[in-house]
Amino acid sequence: MPAKPPKTFDVWFKAANTVYRAVPYHVVADWTQQGRLGRTDQLRPAGLEVPWKPVGEWELFSDYLPRPVPTVTAASATGAAIAVLDAPEEETLFTSRRPVEEDDDVDMIPLIDISMVLLVFFIMVSAAGALSPVDVPDMMYGGELRTDAEAITISIEKANAEDVHYSVRVGQNPPTAEMSHLPNPEAALKALDQLLGQRIRPPEVRIACAKDLPSERVIELSKELKKRLDQRKINSFVATVNEAPKKQ
Repeated sequence: MPAKPPKTFDVWFKAANTVYRAVPYHVVADWTQQGRLGRTDQLRPAGLEVPWKPVGEWELFSDYLPRPVPTVTAASATGAAIAVLDAPEEETLFTSRRPVEEDDDVDMIPLIDISMVLLVFFIMVSAAGALSPVDVPDMMYGGELRTDAEAITISIEKANAEDVHYSVRVGQNPPTAEMSHLPNPEAALKALDQLLGQRIRPPEVRIACAKDLPSERVIELSKELKKRLDQRKINSFVATVNEAPKKQ
């Protein structure tokens, strides 16, 4: 059985001294028919280290090569003799043309532009998320925390339009004077550690905050609670939108 023709070719444009690799057969045929490939340009099957062969020696593409155009001239005013002159060689007809148009290659610049736009978009969304209000639904175990006399709650409440204050309480008891109206998370964590030092068993800890507070308030506390969870000083912690009991 005759061998199957190659599906792809390496193409060597002699005039431009440029090689295109793994060009599909139909593209090579189109280039040959359009005159981009001349008889002296060379081909070889893609991926094979075999000698190059001129396009004119490939039977697969011989029918696609432009045919020489005969030129007819009158021999004399009275004679009927006609001389047929062959056209110039193909390489002299097409050497001034570009070997291949840039449109034939895949342009990656639009894809890169789209990727950059998406990257900037996600960065902006992530940055905005850190300042977005907390919108936490009721926790699955919120009821258990409310009725747990050993659970410790760190409440974050608005002091004014810009500032917040913290309070720490145990169970449903209101916070004591020294553990209410704390100015920053460091003071709240110090009060928490004081209560943890009085516990035999690690308690549950809840962060209760107003719904319109920035989420960064919860995030900074959660990082510190995670450290205490790893040290087994607490057995769990959760953040929820909830109102702490007011001190009477």
